[in-house]
Amino acid sequence: MNIRRLARRNLTGNAQQYAAYFLSCVFAVSIFFIYTQFILHPEVMSGEIQGGDAVRSGMISAQVIIVIFSVFFIAYSNNTFLQTRSQEFGLLTLFGMSKRQLRKLIYLEQTITSLLAIVFGLGIGTLFSKLFLMLMSAMLNTEAPIAFEFVPMAYVITAIGFIVLFQALTLLSFWKMRGQTVQDFLQDARKPKVMPRSSMTVTVIALLFLGFGYFIAATASIELSFLLIFPILFFVLIGSYFLFTQGTVAAYKRLYKRKSLLRGPQLVTRTNILFRLKDYARMLFLTSTITAVVLTAAGTVYLANEYMVDMVMEQTPASVTWTEESAAENAILEPERAEEIIAEYDTDVEYTFNIEMLPADVSIAGEEGVVAVFPETEYNEIATYRGLDPLEMEEDEIFVTSPMLGFGPWEELEEMEQLDMDMNGEQTTMDIAGTAEDAIVGATNQGQIQVVMNDVRFLHYASQYSDEEKIRSLGYHFVDWENEIEVSNALDEEVGDPSLFQTMAPPFQALQQAFSLTLFIGLFVSVLFFIVQGSMLYLKLFTELEDTKKQLLSLNRIGITRKEAGKILGHKIKFLFFVPLAVGALHASFAYAMLASILGVNLFWSAIMVISIYAILQYLYYLITRHFYLKAAFR
Repeated sequence: MNIRRLARRNLTGNAQQYAAYFLSCVFAVSIFFIYTQFILHPEVMSGEIQGGDAVRSGMISAQVIIVIFSVFFIAYSNNTFLQTRSQEFGLLTLFGMSKRQLRKLIYLEQTITSLLAIVFGLGIGTLFSKLFLMLMSAMLNTEAPIAFEFVPMAYVITAIGFIVLFQALTLLSFWKMRGQTVQDFLQDARKPKVMPRSSMTVTVIALLFLGFGYFIAATASIELSFLLIFPILFFVLIGSYFLFTQGTVAAYKRLYKRKSLLRGPQLVTRTNILFRLKDYARMLFLTSTITAVVLTAAGTVYLANEYMVDMVMEQTPASVTWTEESAAENAILEPERAEEIIAEYDTDVEYTFNIEMLPADVSIAGEEGVVAVFPETEYNEIATYRGLDPLEMEEDEIFVTSPMLGFGPWEELEEMEQLDMDMNGEQTTMDIAGTAEDAIVGATNQGQIQVVMNDVRFLHYASQYSDEEKIRSLGYHFVDWENEIEVSNALDEEVGDPSLFQTMAPPFQALQQAFSLTLFIGLFVSVLFFIVQGSMLYLKLFTELEDTKKQLLSLNRIGITRKEAGKILGHKIKFLFFVPLAVGALHASFAYAMLASILGVNLFWSAIMVISIYAILQYLYYLITRHFYLKAAFR
C-alpha cells in the first residue's frame, strides 16, 4: 500500500471524526466567498448600488474576522488530530515508516481535506449567492434586484487564500512534531491520567479578576466606556482562564469529597470529568470565550437596534411636525397645503396638533436659556394618543419634557425642584412637578425644552404676549407612519426652512436599513462562530472515542448496564456543552449591563431573549452530538 492510498483510507476510516471540522471549514469558505463575490460584484464596484460602499466596508471587516478565527480554529484542530494519533504514528514508525514518509502522509491527508473543503465551500457559496444577492437587494431597497454574475476573481481570491492558510498551518504542525521519537509518540498515547492539582490562591485570584471585570462593566459610564473595554477584557479573560484551569478542579475536588454525591453512575461520571479537567480546561476556556463573543456581538447589535428605534419614536413627536417662530404667520408651511398633500397620498391621520407656545427665559446653574411653554390641556390630548399618563397640575407647578434633558446646560434640570422663569418681563418661580424625555411637540430655536403649565396660569401669561412673540407648533401623525415615506418626502419638499421641520418615517427607515444590514452581515459570522465552537466540542469528544470504548468495556465487566453507561456519557457531554454556555452567558450578561448603563435603559428582557435563543440552538447541537457519539461509542 502506498502513502496516497493510506492517506485516503485514513480519511474515509475517520470520516465521522473529521465531519464537524470539515463542515466548519466548508462553512467558513462559503461565507468568505459570498462576501467576496458581493464586494467584487460589478454593480457594487461601479457604485450603482445605493449604500453599497458602506456594506462593502462591513463585509471586509467581517472577512478579516473570519480569516483570523479560521487560523485559530484550524491550528487547534490540527494539533488535536495529531495528538490523538500519536500511537498510530509511533506504530507506523516502528513498522519502518521514515519521518519523511510520515510527514508526507499527514500532508496528503490535510491537503485532501482542505482541497475538498475549498471545493465544497465554493460550490455551496455559488449555490447560495443568488439568494444572498436577493436578500441584499431587499435590504438596500434597490430598484431592481442585484443580478447574479460569476465573478472569477472571487473564486481565485477565496481558493488561493484558503490554500495558503491551510498549507501554512500544515507546515506549522510539522514544526511542532520536530524532534519527536518513536518513544515520544507511544508514550504520549499511554500516559496515565493522574489526579489534577489546583491552587486555592490562583482560584481566589481568578474569582477576584472576574468580579473586578464584571464590576467595571456594570458601573461603566458613557464617558469612560471606550477606555474601559480593554481593562474589562483583560480581567475577564485572565479570570476565565484560571477559573477553568484551577477553579473547576478545586470545585470538583470538593465535590469528590462528598460521598453522598458519588454513588452509582455518578461516581464514574464525576471521576471521569475530574481526571480530564486539565485536558478540557483550554477547550472550555476557548468555547466559553467564543460563546461570550457571539452572544455579546449579536446581542449588542440587536439591543442597540431596539434602543435606536425607541429613541427615534421618543424624540420625534409626530410623523410630520414643524414649528413657526411666529404664531402670526405660517412661514414654513401652510397647514392647508400640508393637508392637500396628505390627501393626495391618501394617508390616514391618527391625530394632529396646532399649539401656541410661549417662549420664556430661564436660568439653570448660572446659565441662561429659553424654554417653550404650552398648556396642560394640549399635553393631555397628545398624551392620550401616545399612551402617556395625563397631567393634573396645580397653578404653581410645571412639568418639563424633552429628549434633550440630561444633555448640556439641561443636565441639572432633572435634579432641580424649582425653576425661575421670565415670562415676557414677568418674573415667576414654579415648582417642577416632574420630568420626562418624550418629545410632545417639535423642537424650536427658542427652546429645545418644553414646559407644560396649568391652563389657568398659561392663559394669564399668554395675554401678555402678542401673536408675533408666540411660537406655533404643528404636527400630523399617520396611522401607518413607518411606511409613509413618500408623503413625508413630499411635505419636506414644500417647506421653507428645513431646520425646523421633522419627519419620522425617512430617518426611521434609514436606521432600520442600516441595522438590518449590520445584523445580516454579522449573522453569518455569528453562525460560523457558533458552528465552530460546537465543532471543537464534537472534535474533542470523538478524539477520545477509543478511550471511551475501553471504559465502556470495563464498565460492562463490573455490571454497568448499557442504559447506565449511556447516562454516564450523556452527563459528560452535557458538562462540555453547557458549562461554556453558562460562563459565556454570564460574561455576555455583564456586557449587556454595561450597554444598558451607557444607554440608560432597561435591556433585561431583550438580553434574556438573545441568551435563550442561543441556549436553544446549543441544546439542539448537544442532542445531535450526543446521538452520534453514543452510536459510535456502543458500536
